[in-house]
Amino acid sequence: MLILSLLLADEGMWMPEQLPEMADTLNEMGLEIPAEQLADTSAQPLGSIVSLGGYCSASFLSPDGLIGTNHHCVSGLLQVNSTAENNVGETGYLAATRADELSGGPGARVFVVEAIEDVTEAVNAKVRKWTKDGKRYELVERAKKELIAECETQPNRRCQVSPYYGGQEFRLITKLEIQDIRIVYAPPDSVGNYGDEIDNWMWPRHSGDFALLRAYVASDGSSAPYAEDNVPYQPPSHLKVSAEGVQDGDFVMVAGYPGGTYRYRTSRNLRFAHEVRYPEYIDFIGTAKGLMEAESARDPEAAARLAAPIGWMGNSTKYFTGNLENFETTDVVQRKEADWAETMAWVESDRVNTKIYGPVFEELDELDAESERDFKRSMYTESALWMSSLLSVAHDGYRFAVEREKPDLERDRGFQDRDAERHKAGLERMEDSLWVPADRQLLELVLTRHKALPPEQQAAPLTAWMETHGGLEGSLTALYDEPSLATLEGRMATLEMDREAYESSDDPWLSLAVAFESYLSEKRVRDEERKGAMLRLMPLYMDALKASREYVYPDANNTLRVTVGHVKGYSPRDAVWYRPHTTVAGMVAKAGEDPFDAPERFVAEAPNTKDSSYFDENLGDVPVNFLSTLDSTGGNSGSATLNSKGELVGFLFDGNYEAMSADWLFDPVLTRSIHVDARYMLWLLEVEGADHLLTELGVTE
Repeated sequence: MLILSLLLADEGMWMPEQLPEMADTLNEMGLEIPAEQLADTSAQPLGSIVSLGGYCSASFLSPDGLIGTNHHCVSGLLQVNSTAENNVGETGYLAATRADELSGGPGARVFVVEAIEDVTEAVNAKVRKWTKDGKRYELVERAKKELIAECETQPNRRCQVSPYYGGQEFRLITKLEIQDIRIVYAPPDSVGNYGDEIDNWMWPRHSGDFALLRAYVASDGSSAPYAEDNVPYQPPSHLKVSAEGVQDGDFVMVAGYPGGTYRYRTSRNLRFAHEVRYPEYIDFIGTAKGLMEAESARDPEAAARLAAPIGWMGNSTKYFTGNLENFETTDVVQRKEADWAETMAWVESDRVNTKIYGPVFEELDELDAESERDFKRSMYTESALWMSSLLSVAHDGYRFAVEREKPDLERDRGFQDRDAERHKAGLERMEDSLWVPADRQLLELVLTRHKALPPEQQAAPLTAWMETHGGLEGSLTALYDEPSLATLEGRMATLEMDREAYESSDDPWLSLAVAFESYLSEKRVRDEERKGAMLRLMPLYMDALKASREYVYPDANNTLRVTVGHVKGYSPRDAVWYRPHTTVAGMVAKAGEDPFDAPERFVAEAPNTKDSSYFDENLGDVPVNFLSTLDSTGGNSGSATLNSKGELVGFLFDGNYEAMSADWLFDPVLTRSIHVDARYMLWLLEVEGADHLLTELGVTE
């Protein structure tokens, strides 16, 4: 069921295949290319859109594999190349020649979609109405893994099976995996992250949040790891960069990989997020961020290594804080309650509805209650695995050791043969990202929070391990006094260990991993029962929503989507109207102390913008950022912003603070996306003297 009303067209993250059905609406909105063209993922413009691996979007901008994305999307790649003496994350980097382009490291990837296939019948082929929940999950997972395994018999391909509409539909997505990604240009952090947390999610904004990469392959065209004799990848298509830009009211669209939205969660889910989940996250992640910032201030090498996680945590904290403020200052909670009441009224409207859907809603409510009861224990155990890199290494190694005892298709996802190379790359990448003092402080934070839980809420094996090792202080001393996994050699050794070697080891990291897994393995069994129940219940739940609401579209799920809208400002409060463009003059007006310490070379050139090819007569300056009504979320960072002809006019990099809760409910009055204008990108390159890149982008001879 699609939105066919102009009033509602800005809402929705559309699957490419849905766009032809919206042709009339899209044409009225201003689209100049055929809507059918947008459904073809091998044609222009969608054939140019790529993923950076689940956290950001990007696009090809030249026939020689040049890629455009956000500056904050390449922070990890910059970190790999940064040291205290040469922190390119801070200073920026411009490759004068292709030989100077920097490797993004062993974990850098670009994924190019080649095919999207409906595999719903194949996924559900062995599932019956009476199949028990745990078995249902097992059968669906096995079917997905078989489809992926068959898909990946093609060389250099990475495949996934993704659910839509709560599991009513499944798609098999085939992607070319490119392994050699290099940094071509990244502006200084004081440009790409201009305003830092003060300006994050805020308007007006003056950020040069873009970067350029290049994809390389072996000389025969096959995907290969970094090698000096690799050659630039020749993409099937690339975007034309528009130096004309967009004006207020112009049609725009974004193509990318939005991570996840919660538009169809229950009002109970929103209440729990409002009252418990988000406040706990803010306190926890904010505390962790403070620890890393203090560590960064003590040592320049720590600053180089911790910049990426500090940025991620700052963004996350502000996201949760903004949601809470939106819950309090807008009508999103009331609207969610009203939507839920409308759905329940439909369920209770006749006996057939009540008989079919009533038990579904009751069981979902029970599952939510169970999840809420276990929230803090789950948070303060599982978070240890992403707070502490060393514990993650130890635990992943143990999981691989256990899973290798099974046939490949019976192993848990993430621990199959297809995952081993990526795991190895992560171990290597830690050479440039691990900072042991911060790792210790973060694990101490998690263990302290876990220890403060009521005894019945603690993970018993973890509590027992800590008691055996002398409590909190004794445990930390044992772990961090010459930690074996802090060296590349120590980490690589875990790749060769079997289960017995782990379970008989007296290394504290390995024994802690075993203790953690004894808790998590039991939890996974419960989680798989729950996931099986959701596979049974959610299709019926979505049927009820489709029948009781005017329109339903699929929630974002980190697959290729297109969203459409217009360049437009907004009114955040009474008597205030935000215009949709900012300019170089506005950037200079903010310039001063960190985080507004714009580099002098850009400030000095600002008075001359009228002589630039990228000067906008209507604005009287070179534009920096602009607003649109586009529907976007995390994962859309780096998405190509296109005009009515499918040409690149910018990169989406943020949303607005007044509508942070749009992941729950889209607000057509307040929801805005923020983009870096392509003309600002070109102007910055012009000031940098990067004529070779301007020529490659097709805007100068």
